[in-house]
Amino acid sequence: MIDDLQLARAVRETALATAGVHSMGSGRYAEAATYGAGEKVTGVVVDPSSVRVHIIARYPLTEPIPSLAERVRERVALRTEGRPAMIVVEDLEVEQNENL
Repeated sequence: MIDDLQLARAVRETALATAGVHSMGSGRYAEAATYGAGEKVTGVVVDPSSVRVHIIARYPLTEPIPSLAERVRERVALRTEGRPAMIVVEDLEVEQNENL
C-alpha cells in the first residue's frame, strides 16, 4: 500500500500522459490538491474512499469531453488501488495556433 502523496503523484503522471489533457486543474471553489510533509500535488484529491482528478483539456478537442474524461478515468483507475476515480474537467486550453 502506498501513501496518499505517492498515489497522487502516480495519478497525476498518468493523467498528464493521456492524449487530450493539457494540464492539471487547481479547483474552482476550493483548492484541489493532496498535501503531505512539505509537498502538495495539485490537481489530485486523494481521500480514503476515492480519488478526484482535476484536468484542463486541450482545444481543439479530438473527442467529446465525456469520452476524454472516461479515458482518463480508465487510465488512472489502474493506479488508485481500488478507489473509484472521478474526473473533473475544469477548463479548456486553446492551442496558440488556433484562430478563434
